[in-house]
Amino acid sequence: MIDFATFSNRSKYAAEINAGYSARLNSAALGTNPHLVWVDSDDELEPRKLQPLSDKGHAWQHGWWLADKDQKRGAR
Repeated sequence: MIDFATFSNRSKYAAEINAGYSARLNSAALGTNPHLVWVDSDDELEPRKLQPLSDKGHAWQHGWWLADKDQKRGAR
């Protein structure tokens, strides 16, 4: 997991963080993360599996959660 408390990580992934933040403000679900990767599986109980999130995926999700927290706090 990436530490988004550091300036270098926040600036490196600013576009993804902002995209996730904006998506949440536009009422997009967390599952709309464009960095989610699904693969087919041979398991009949779970025909599709989610791949681990990339760093960009984590950054998008971080932005989404920031907006969620801000909205619940009434900041925006």
